[in-house]
Amino acid sequence: MTIYFGLELDNLVVPERRESGVFYFGPKRLIGYLELHLGLSGHSQNNDFLRIEQFRQALIKHSGFHPEAFYVRSFEADPLATATALLNRRDELVLSNWNFVPDENTPVRLKTIAQIENIAQTHDNGRSLSMGYSDRFVELERTIQERDLPVFEFIIREPLEILPFHFQRLFHHLTELGHSVEYIQNECVEQKNDLGVFQQMLLGQKGSVKAKLDSSILILKSKRSTALATFLAQLIQKNPDYRPVALIPEKNRTLDNAFVQEGLPSLGILSESLARPSLQILKLITAFLWKPIDPFKVMEFVSLTVKPLRDGLAYIIASEMAQTPGVHSDRWRFRIKTYFDDLEERAKEEEIDVAETRKQYNFWFNRTRYTITQSVPIEDVIEIFAYLADWAKATFDNDKNDPSSMLVLSEQAKRVVELLESLPDSEKRLTNLQLERIVRTIYEPSPITFKERQVNHLAYAHHNSAILEPIDKLVWWNFLDNEPPYFFSKWYKKEYSYLNNIGIQMETPQRENERLLWQRIQPIVNTKEQLIICLPEMVDGKGVHPHPLFGNLDAFFENLEDLIIDIDKSKNLDLLFRLGLDVPDKIVLTQRNFGQPQPFIKIDQIDQLTKREQESYSSLDTLLYYPYKWVFQYQIGLRKSSILSIVKDYTLMGNLAHRVFEKLFRDKGNEALTWDKPAIIDWVDRATNQLLEKEAAVLLMYGREPDRVAFMNKLKFAACNLIGMIRNNGWKIKGTEQKLEGKFLEAEIKGVADLVLENDEGELAVIDLKWRGTSRRFNLIKSNEDLQLVLYSKLLTTNDEWAHTAFFIMEEGKMIARNNLAFKEAMAVAPDADHKAVHKDIYNKMIATYQWRMEQIKEGKIEIRTEQTLEEIEDTMTASELMVLLEMKSKNAPFDDYKTLINLLQ
Repeated sequence: MTIYFGLELDNLVVPERRESGVFYFGPKRLIGYLELHLGLSGHSQNNDFLRIEQFRQALIKHSGFHPEAFYVRSFEADPLATATALLNRRDELVLSNWNFVPDENTPVRLKTIAQIENIAQTHDNGRSLSMGYSDRFVELERTIQERDLPVFEFIIREPLEILPFHFQRLFHHLTELGHSVEYIQNECVEQKNDLGVFQQMLLGQKGSVKAKLDSSILILKSKRSTALATFLAQLIQKNPDYRPVALIPEKNRTLDNAFVQEGLPSLGILSESLARPSLQILKLITAFLWKPIDPFKVMEFVSLTVKPLRDGLAYIIASEMAQTPGVHSDRWRFRIKTYFDDLEERAKEEEIDVAETRKQYNFWFNRTRYTITQSVPIEDVIEIFAYLADWAKATFDNDKNDPSSMLVLSEQAKRVVELLESLPDSEKRLTNLQLERIVRTIYEPSPITFKERQVNHLAYAHHNSAILEPIDKLVWWNFLDNEPPYFFSKWYKKEYSYLNNIGIQMETPQRENERLLWQRIQPIVNTKEQLIICLPEMVDGKGVHPHPLFGNLDAFFENLEDLIIDIDKSKNLDLLFRLGLDVPDKIVLTQRNFGQPQPFIKIDQIDQLTKREQESYSSLDTLLYYPYKWVFQYQIGLRKSSILSIVKDYTLMGNLAHRVFEKLFRDKGNEALTWDKPAIIDWVDRATNQLLEKEAAVLLMYGREPDRVAFMNKLKFAACNLIGMIRNNGWKIKGTEQKLEGKFLEAEIKGVADLVLENDEGELAVIDLKWRGTSRRFNLIKSNEDLQLVLYSKLLTTNDEWAHTAFFIMEEGKMIARNNLAFKEAMAVAPDADHKAVHKDIYNKMIATYQWRMEQIKEGKIEIRTEQTLEEIEDTMTASELMVLLEMKSKNAPFDDYKTLINLLQ
């Protein structure tokens, strides 16, 4: 049997011989294969997460005896990260064959690690440290000399001198046992073309030359990687005989997607991402353990495509969370009850497991939650991760076509459970930070194949040293700097010196760097005819840096610009034509601009446009000022799809303030008018705190205390001012959130007044509560555009009576009114104005404008009022119309969802 071994051969290799008895192994696969032949395969499971926890427990015990140890401060700051770092150092020493027996000359850090190792391997600590890769390797190295192996022929990719020392030892043992061990030696044949001279430069030749432009080296450049991918895919599709090998360093599907779109066989590239929705659940479910709940995590959880919650129920929760980011508000409870009532009705005719749906809802939303500044019992944490593991496994079993990410999710959730169960009895409660750190330790990307590899696909590899033999042509996709960061020494010089003196060879940063430099140039020195480098400026919308070898190219070729084919500018394409290739043509898309909006839309089927039997203020306002929006929204029913997201802060605060005032005047009514300032503040404090978790949990999150305090202060100030104004001006509470109904000509009109007041003389006042917008509300009254207040004033009264009206701006605690007749403290827009006469005039203009609009609609004319059409529309209006109608707007409609339909977008 022949085994090809290389440090980077655990993945794809080029070329790969598909013959019986030929294997390609990297470090992990080689050890696993040899363990299988030696009867040691029981140790091959992935248990690094468990070993980290076991080592952490050893560090806890050691630090108790040695509080001055070098790692203690780091361990106090981040126990798992410190345990991971020290475990890696311990594993290095194991691979180097140190026996962890210190002497009087042993440096203090090595002595400390030896003490920790002794604790970790002592059963008194619970159980000994589980075997990791290093332990398995050493056991294999020992066992291989005691048991027989089949005779293998080993062909090693890297030169012996740059292999890690433990592999040098292993292959030395195998050679002594009679196995054939050879090393690949690909000689770089000297060529006179640009590629050949660059190869010689990489192998040691100095100086610079002028490129011959013989197309043996080409650099494809573009601003975006997607454009490069499309160009390369079309180039290969147009030239079927052009079959280069591709080097694709990152597991990114950009190039594969372009191949598939151009009709080429899929490469079957795996996609690895920590952002995969299925794996996001692992990080999100911990939010259900804490209070206040994190609305953003809950929103993300219920918005996932696949989740342990029924879709219809999840949508209701998402829509509620978007408007009132909290749990169990009054509206939340009502909608959940309605949902389950409907579900039970549907279950009579459909096959629906209502009990399971209730169980899911109760498990996530009716569970015991713990204050985030405290800790959670470990049993609760184990429960939710065990539940997730079982659900993910069941989901995968029920749909085998589902991507294996469900299986990966189940395994990762199980690992969290295993780690939690391994915690000592002294750690039976976890803080939020500890739990997040544990999940992060387990969390890893899931490789997914979105499209299987297809016949006749282009040969490719992911790593520089995975190309085993010289190849004719190479395309180096995304020639970018994605190498590991600079190495630094984990050990002090005196530690290296001590280990060397006792015969222990340790890997050094110098050796790692030599290995990297050797691997870096392998794709180029193993290419015989042509090298094409793909160099985008941006990948996934982010700027990127060229590969380190690009600096070598720039330094060696004096005219490097002549080798760069800029596909965006179609520069130097003749370099491809010289190769006899059919080069993709750039198709210039003709720009097609939107037309100009027309002043009117002419509709022939006017019988389809009818008066609505019922209008609200919002629909009426739209009809009066922007009739095209009224037609699109209320007649045709065109509405934008909702994108559920947590409301912005100012909307959230406005909604919450409304709820506080509604609760105040509904529950306490006129009693609140007798309170002094401390009593008002005390009530607002208690009421707001009750509502925050239910409807505005974002203000309870970490870091939001200044915002919450500022909001509370403004709310208390507003409550004191409003109650004071009501009391001082002789008003009483008549209603809050009062429903209003009446007639507007032939149409039924409905509305809801925020606050309705009444005085001893029988006068009424309607107050519209707004969170902010003082200047805007002031200008509305000044320009007689406060239509909502006028309409509500009319609906509240009979005959020719008119209620007083005002805006109350909660953020500033200010009342804005037309005059001071109702509130002497109000900002009076027109102190001498007769509000009844003004209201009557505005209302009459509303009626006249409504009739005018309906006449237009009867004629099939729908006005498109924009800044561009303003002059043409006003030219059609008579002076008499201008006198009796509301003053029309001169600006485009705000929050317009129909700009595309009226050609308003440029």
